[in-house]
Amino acid sequence: MRKKIIKFLLYSFLLLTLGLMAGHFTFELLSYNKIIEMPNLKGKNVEEAQRIVSSLRLQLRLDGEEHDNQIPQGHILKQDIKAGYKLKEGREVGIIISKGPRIKEIPNLTGKSLDEAEEILKEKGLKLSRIIFVHTPFYDKNIIIAQRPEPIESGGNLFSVVVSLGNSEELR
Repeated sequence: MRKKIIKFLLYSFLLLTLGLMAGHFTFELLSYNKIIEMPNLKGKNVEEAQRIVSSLRLQLRLDGEEHDNQIPQGHILKQDIKAGYKLKEGREVGIIISKGPRIKEIPNLTGKSLDEAEEILKEKGLKLSRIIFVHTPFYDKNIIIAQRPEPIESGGNLFSVVVSLGNSEELR
């Protein structure tokens, strides 16, 4: 009887040990990731960077946008994992995209017609992103009465304007 208990305990211990070893090796095999070197993405456009990181089994994550005088708009300005750093495949790489240079001179559009303002902005490579129309007795119809950014501010390449619809009394 005593031999049976010892034999049972020995087989149980052996089975438990084999189970733990099999579990450990399975975990190691499933969690194995290849170690790679982080490429330099700075200055590359997003499509090119996406191809590069995909080929290395990494993923891009957009962390924001900033103005920069050297890096063109739509190209990568910064990456959160430095080039040359060793990392496991499957990681996310955070990037910041350039908005291009800030505009140094903001044109004053106040008092100009909407058509004039659009022409001025077009010449400078800028765009109207938002137009708000309001009734006011103080300005003629189709005249810009306010803008963002204002001429004293620095800003991006998108403009918002408030345009007069004229006096609402004239419509009656």
